[in-house]
Amino acid sequence: MTTEYTFIMNPMAGKGSGLRADEALEGFLRHSGLSYRVMYTEGPGHATHLARRSRSRVVVAVGGDGTINEVVNGLAGSERIMGIIPTGSGNDLIKSLGIPHSVEEALAVLKAGHVRTMDVGKVQTGVLENGSMQYAPWRLFGNGVGIGFDAAVARKVSEITYLRGTLLYLAAVFQIVGRYRAPEFAVRVDERSWSGRELLMAVGNGRCAGGGFYLNPEAEVADGLLDITVIADVSVVRVLSLIPGVMGGKPVKRDFVTYLRGKELEATSSDKFNVHADGEIVGREVHGVRVGIEPGVLKVIGGERKP
Repeated sequence: MTTEYTFIMNPMAGKGSGLRADEALEGFLRHSGLSYRVMYTEGPGHATHLARRSRSRVVVAVGGDGTINEVVNGLAGSERIMGIIPTGSGNDLIKSLGIPHSVEEALAVLKAGHVRTMDVGKVQTGVLENGSMQYAPWRLFGNGVGIGFDAAVARKVSEITYLRGTLLYLAAVFQIVGRYRAPEFAVRVDERSWSGRELLMAVGNGRCAGGGFYLNPEAEVADGLLDITVIADVSVVRVLSLIPGVMGGKPVKRDFVTYLRGKELEATSSDKFNVHADGEIVGREVHGVRVGIEPGVLKVIGGERKP
């Protein structure tokens, strides 16, 4: 008999706190009246494998943005529906989908079953080999891609074990800023091209990144476009001055911050840089990155509020 819901749980989400959240969720599920099964991930990539194999109508990612990313890669383009119960450190995509942080409240949203269609991004990274760029296969993402400083912060986040949420990302920012050297990029967004030394490029399908930084505050998950925020290489003081603004959820008006929209981004550099997708490093010490959008290829259960 096929169950209506498959819950894919990552017990290591939220620096290991996901296990406690999973235990609480299972308590709620026993009294939920849902037809369900629970499956636990055993390592990187396992959630994608489980999502692809599941025959349930709804496949629920129970974890952080990394777990959601894997389930997105397993479900995009299919008729099955993704649900989300957030138990991670950042929990960024839920902010664009109207899903609460509370496990019990998120389960209530899941049971309400308001299905919408959302876009999914795609990213590939490249390295220079014998003078030519060799690109890795495309990988899908639900929330966003960070290029440069943003990815260096994500890499540092994975090394910090004593914090969660916004404090975790702030700690990583303060450990990286001042020591980070911005690459010289050649960038193309659709038909617009330029070169310059950029601190970061945040490419958003969703609005928020890093557990509370609204780097793409006007992004919509179902408009067929990528929102791209470019922050130029400026002093440490000017970078830190952005923090209150980007945590406020509205665009910041600074001469070194540029907001763009488009369907494609390509960036290359002779300097090596890092790239993250949904908080997980997908390119270490690379020379190139391409980002695109696949409109309307994923069904997801979210809150009633328009994302």
